[in-house]
Amino acid sequence: MDKKQSPQKRLIRLPEVMNRTGYGRTTIYRKMEDGDFPKSVKLGGPPKDPNAFDSRAIAWIEDEVDQWIESTIEERGLGSTDLPAGQNIER
Repeated sequence: MDKKQSPQKRLIRLPEVMNRTGYGRTTIYRKMEDGDFPKSVKLGGPPKDPNAFDSRAIAWIEDEVDQWIESTIEERGLGSTDLPAGQNIER
């Protein structure tokens, strides 16, 4: 039986989200509250486990952040495929 593998999801932390979007921490959280940015996911583990993540730790699903960036570009009327050859938009 051939099982299809789903693409692996990657979680990115706040510094990476800030780097990709150009937004600061406050703006990211405000946009999340307003429903204008992907929601974060909690990474916290059991509180008594010394090897667990800090229970306050959060991250974002990389694909969701990338999709948000693409939709923001498209809203502006400049899709990533509309760029001159050799130019990439990276945040």
